[in-house]
Amino acid sequence: MKIQEMRSGSRHFGRREEPKFINNVFEIRSLGEPIFDDAFPEAIESELDKPMWSVVSFDQRQAGGLTYKQAVTLLSELDAYDIPGLCIITDEAADRLA
Repeated sequence: MKIQEMRSGSRHFGRREEPKFINNVFEIRSLGEPIFDDAFPEAIESELDKPMWSVVSFDQRQAGGLTYKQAVTLLSELDAYDIPGLCIITDEAADRLA
């Protein structure tokens, strides 16, 4: 399409919908209560909290089935022993390395 064939978008400005406001957006909730309990019937679990992470080096898988926090802790411990090539990947990816 050439620039000369393009049309102005000003005709479409009147077609905008009014923003929809949700009541009680800033409602105070207790810390244990999920924020989106109406939108999501089940609580959302982070993949970082699931035991699906592995620590691998150039040579081998050092450990698997860890949460991400456990993997970070192990990574720093193994780094203190000067093991080269350490990284954190999913167990699924680590299985493909073997």
